[in-house]
Amino acid sequence: MIQHCVLGQAGSGKSTFIEKIFPRDEFIFFSVGNILREMFSCLKKKQRDNNVWEFANPLVYSIYKHCCWISNKYEYPLVTDGFPRNTTQLSHMNRYLTTPKLGKVSVCIHMLDISEEEQIKRINNRNSGIDDYQAKRIKQSRDDFNEILDALEVLMEDPNNNINYEIKWYNQKNGDFILDRHYK
Repeated sequence: MIQHCVLGQAGSGKSTFIEKIFPRDEFIFFSVGNILREMFSCLKKKQRDNNVWEFANPLVYSIYKHCCWISNKYEYPLVTDGFPRNTTQLSHMNRYLTTPKLGKVSVCIHMLDISEEEQIKRINNRNSGIDDYQAKRIKQSRDDFNEILDALEVLMEDPNNNINYEIKWYNQKNGDFILDRHYK
């Protein structure tokens, strides 16, 4: 099984990157934000209180497991948009991908890092301003991004982890994504 995880802070261009890099008819797509926004659009005003509903993770994990099973069975790579978002989700993902029924698993992490100034500019443009919710979201997404990097390093160095992890780090210039670094 092959999985591509597109990770980055809020506003880093994850969805744009996916549209440019991964053809729609060659991959299975798992976008947590799109799934939850569509399923629970009636709760849109409630989401402004925080960016994650307490009931979301069990749903996310269940759908993710089914996507992995389908990816493995039909041999279509899986692309995740914003998953794993934090170290708890990374731990769940890693634990599930090490189940024997999936066999050999390769995970390519595509890291889209932007400066805080650029992030603020993009979110400001997208939302016509930065309110308290957006300011908290920016900080949280930056903290989560850094924590995932630390946790990925531990996973990649663990000799008992049978998942083949690689990380591709991209810079963004003139609206394009340029591969900067590659770790295996």
